[in-house]
Amino acid sequence: MNKTDREVLGAVKDILANYRQEAEKKEGGLLFHQAAFSKEHSRLEGPEDDHRLPYKRDVDRILHSKAYARYVDKTQVVYLVENDHITHRSLHVQLVSSFARGIAEILRLNLDLVEAIALGHDVGHPPFGHEGEGYLSALSIEYDNGPFSHPLQSCHLFSEIEPLNLGLAVFDGFLCHDGAMNSNRVMPQFNKTWDDHFKERKQKKNRPEVNIIPGTLEGCLVKLCDTMSYIGRDIEDAIDLGILKREDVPHTCLGRTNREILGFLAADVIRESYGKDYVALSDEAFEALRVLRRFNFQQIYNHSKLKCESSKIKRCYRLLFEWVFNDYTRQQDKSYLWVHFLQNRSEKYLDQTPPVQKVIDYIAGMTDNFFVRTFEKIFIPSEIKF
Repeated sequence: MNKTDREVLGAVKDILANYRQEAEKKEGGLLFHQAAFSKEHSRLEGPEDDHRLPYKRDVDRILHSKAYARYVDKTQVVYLVENDHITHRSLHVQLVSSFARGIAEILRLNLDLVEAIALGHDVGHPPFGHEGEGYLSALSIEYDNGPFSHPLQSCHLFSEIEPLNLGLAVFDGFLCHDGAMNSNRVMPQFNKTWDDHFKERKQKKNRPEVNIIPGTLEGCLVKLCDTMSYIGRDIEDAIDLGILKREDVPHTCLGRTNREILGFLAADVIRESYGKDYVALSDEAFEALRVLRRFNFQQIYNHSKLKCESSKIKRCYRLLFEWVFNDYTRQQDKSYLWVHFLQNRSEKYLDQTPPVQKVIDYIAGMTDNFFVRTFEKIFIPSEIKF
């Protein structure tokens, strides 16, 4: 590169830096004073030079990740059903993002942070959704690795397996997104540090059920919107599948359709949260949401027609887990796990990750179909060709 080229490149860089500075100044007059500002963004490996605002860069990294691409074949609630209109994990995170951003815009919160948390919060889910999470957690405990939880796995995936160097508030939002039904008001634990975050990761590892409160209003909003987004959508899917009728849905102030439910909840959150240092639902809306959530668990999530393959899936988890683990223990860098997963991992990951966790990371990252194909490849005889 000659001197002229360097000068042109430097000038362009300066112009882009000025655009970013102007965008950061604009945030000061636009966002709520307790929103997450770009100037406070923190990356563990230090700040990066870019014309984009940092949370927007986080959004782009998540969207372009391999983990995000795998959402398309990850179970939300319904699995092994040939119906293109049933919600998969990819649609769920987009619905959470859209719903939360619509509210955040009126509350004057950071839309890019809301989007980043919403789009990435479920990448840690293993094949076959929460059911698969239970099977994988039981195996992890059996092999002295402690319980498995998808919020922690989402953090682990984007920091160790496919490291993206995302912002602290994004990782915090991933880790804290569950447990929304514990209270109708979520007040952030502002000013969290990286040390705080890693301590909370340890808490989550030891006790997956612990309800950790986000450090930002944006994280609190996604925490509530995650639950609000799936309740009505799951009802619509169940009606489409014929396991529910509209008249079966309980009468509440929220209505009986997904559109009615989301419309009521969005307006309620805005009324209860505008200008406040917390995100909340009214007592009436929160109780109605609890009613619908209990109904979904009783009539949808544990429905016999949706669980008829559960025993097979559980058995497949055990067989696949044990085979991959034993093969890796015996053959190391010649093993199936090495060839199909570990050879592309970083030296840090290889040195610091226990063998059992490596197997868990491989299985947790699978899509539903890849899980089945891998099982068939390992255990089902195939044609011998001469």
